[in-house]
Amino acid sequence: TGDTRPCDATLEAARGADLLVHDSSFTHEDVERAFETKHSTAREAARLASEAGAAMLALVHMSTRYHVGAVLEEAREELEAAIAPRDFDVVELPLPERGPPKLLPGAARPPRERR
Repeated sequence: TGDTRPCDATLEAARGADLLVHDSSFTHEDVERAFETKHSTAREAARLASEAGAAMLALVHMSTRYHVGAVLEEAREELEAAIAPRDFDVVELPLPERGPPKLLPGAARPPRERR
């Protein structure tokens, strides 16, 4: 999704997805502001992912006003498999028989820059 509120169209598009990438500009404490600006909270995004049966949720468009850990904690109340990918992270989406999606931190970083 882009900068958006949770909606039925996203719910339907995400049904059974391996990975849902969703806006999470706000935490639930600012749910009114999220509604006014047509963005989502981490909890709303995670609830939608859970309802859709998505295997993993990647939270994006996260405001720097929040600590990433707090945003993930909120999302994981609804869906344990919530992540907040960073630059150079990779999400591996194996065939279903090979297991669930996996976050590979820094996997896209050029070899000499990996830490």
